[in-house]
Amino acid sequence: MVSHLRYACLPALLFGLSACASPAPTADEAPTDAPVESAENVETTESDDPTDYAVTFNGRQIDLRPYVQGFPYSRITPDLEQGHLLYFETTPEGTWMRKIDALPEEGQVDLSQGHKLNDIDWSTRNYWGGEYNRTLEGLIFRGDERNDERINLYHLDLTTGEVRALTDVDYIYAVGFSGDDRLMAYVVRNGTEEPFNSCLRIRDLGTGEEQQIWCDEGGKDRLTWSGIEFDPANRHVVLNLQHDGDRRTTNLALFELPHPAEHDEQVFDAPRQLLERGTRHMRLGALAESFDGERLLYISAESGQDALYALDVESGTSTLLSALDHEISDAEIVEPEGSGPLLFLLLEHPTGSIAELRDLASGELLQREKFEESVYVADAFADRLALSSSSVRTPFELDLVALNADGPLSAPITMEARRLAELPAELFEKLVHCKVERVEFETFDTVETPDGPRPRTLHAYYFEPVNPPTDADRLVRMTAFYGGGNYFSSANQIMCEAGVATLSPAVRGSFGFGADFAALNDGDLGGDEIVDLFNAARWLEKNKGYAPHQIGVYGSSHGGYATMRALTFPPGTNDHNDVYPFGFGLSHAGFSDIITFFNTSNIPDWVILEAGDPTVDAAKLEDRSPLTHVDRLTSPLLLTHGANDSRVPVAESRQFAEAATAASAPVTYVEFEGQGHGISGLQNTLRYYRAVFSFLEGEVLGGGDSRSGEVRADE
Repeated sequence: MVSHLRYACLPALLFGLSACASPAPTADEAPTDAPVESAENVETTESDDPTDYAVTFNGRQIDLRPYVQGFPYSRITPDLEQGHLLYFETTPEGTWMRKIDALPEEGQVDLSQGHKLNDIDWSTRNYWGGEYNRTLEGLIFRGDERNDERINLYHLDLTTGEVRALTDVDYIYAVGFSGDDRLMAYVVRNGTEEPFNSCLRIRDLGTGEEQQIWCDEGGKDRLTWSGIEFDPANRHVVLNLQHDGDRRTTNLALFELPHPAEHDEQVFDAPRQLLERGTRHMRLGALAESFDGERLLYISAESGQDALYALDVESGTSTLLSALDHEISDAEIVEPEGSGPLLFLLLEHPTGSIAELRDLASGELLQREKFEESVYVADAFADRLALSSSSVRTPFELDLVALNADGPLSAPITMEARRLAELPAELFEKLVHCKVERVEFETFDTVETPDGPRPRTLHAYYFEPVNPPTDADRLVRMTAFYGGGNYFSSANQIMCEAGVATLSPAVRGSFGFGADFAALNDGDLGGDEIVDLFNAARWLEKNKGYAPHQIGVYGSSHGGYATMRALTFPPGTNDHNDVYPFGFGLSHAGFSDIITFFNTSNIPDWVILEAGDPTVDAAKLEDRSPLTHVDRLTSPLLLTHGANDSRVPVAESRQFAEAATAASAPVTYVEFEGQGHGISGLQNTLRYYRAVFSFLEGEVLGGGDSRSGEVRADE
């Protein structure tokens, strides 16, 4: 079974400010791209729902109901071992957790029949996935209680719906369970600012007894986001260790655990580092359930591309099993009917996914299948997989796949799939308003090829409205960071229905193109990644006929920063002498001052990786901060932010809005009370879109006739 707690920090799944922390906001834009959640066992019809779903823009009326209520289900998570399914549903009253007690033997699951587990409105708190535990006979999940990312462990009784806290700490970095589900290992981070102190603890879930194994005291070698793997005898665990505050210089650490007969006050030694200290592994993680006490499988991108290794724990010798040609997004040990255990890998690339089945011992490739969609494993158990997929053209689909070793020698494992859940066909027609085109554009630098240096070419998706406006009213928003993903975006479709196009480019630093490409912006935050945006905008001018004032940038988190940075960019940065006159910007949860962000964020190590160490590079970080150059802001900018955000504290948007207003720069600010790093809940989502369309019509198309400044909660 997939452990969402163990897999939450698989390095292949990390992106930017997500910090290996949350599977929640999508990379494209946290406020709007994820399906909206909800639930309550109340039949809601259009006549009893007083919610106003209509927004207007440039003479068009857009009905948001199909997007936010047509398929109101999200985070659909089957448990193939226990046989149930958990998911969320968003209603006008709130976001609720539902459960279906038994998966159907045939046909699709009817999500309208799930029963409501409790009265918690999950739009007011984070839920970061859970795993059923046989000892506690319930779900153990990571989450918080007020959308502030004070992440702790909780137990959910799947019969009564009762939720109780298992920990009360500042933050949980990692958690893992022994094979018998009796022991729980977890890493606690203490403190509110760098340097944090992190400790490994072991709890016996049967007795409740707990021991602290080791604390890093904020030193050179620190515990971090990670999976945790027990050996079968429960004598050791393996997890990630970070060196020198560098996210991409990591190690695998072996901890010895207490024996039941040993004294309660046993003193534990520092962990044994299994790999060479200081190696820049960049993407390092042990494969779940692969540690047999002597041998461990792990993924590393030490070479610049993901590769699969086997580690002899006693000798510390690593053996390369296979170099992979794309980034790994999921790894599961499966056992097809009629076969021994195999390794199922999902590889990610810009236009889809690749599934591989490999021999568990040798890493030999047995067979390979390509998908046009982006696929991830929702759950796995024995010979079955639940695979969820979507693409830029196709919304959500969930398939139940049975593996059998009854195929020919060329493809010995057959994969028999049946659809478990999907969007209704009639809804699909209401949601699709974009024509999608995969495009490439050249940026400013070159890459070495066998034929000599060639201009660097970047990947992007272009979403064009099926029903475009007149040339004078054309607008296009461009993803500032986290672009190029092959997934269905409700936000893009809403914009297309409104007549606004989207270009989603994968600028340097993006994932999906190998670790070397992802590292191109390390230490250069707000530098060449922004110049890539300039070249994308010029591609739009040349190939799609837009004028600069019609081209805007948008994004959340890192993308929110990049949006502000693009609109305030000093032309001398990195000696490019380049700038672009963007027409507008939409920034959600972005940081405006890198140093204040470092001092107040819960992920300061991200700043060190992407921007530099503030104790050494303070002058550079100040220059790379949009707040420093707020006087360069001449294009209208919409800022949105959740008041409870701990990853990027709300003060980052507040201070930029205040400074821009003082400088008479065109800024509009909207704050969301009770929200964290993303925006969740029906009313908050509707309010977000109203703010966006009001801004685009008044400040962009209208030339600023509407007022700038703070938009209050009642607006």
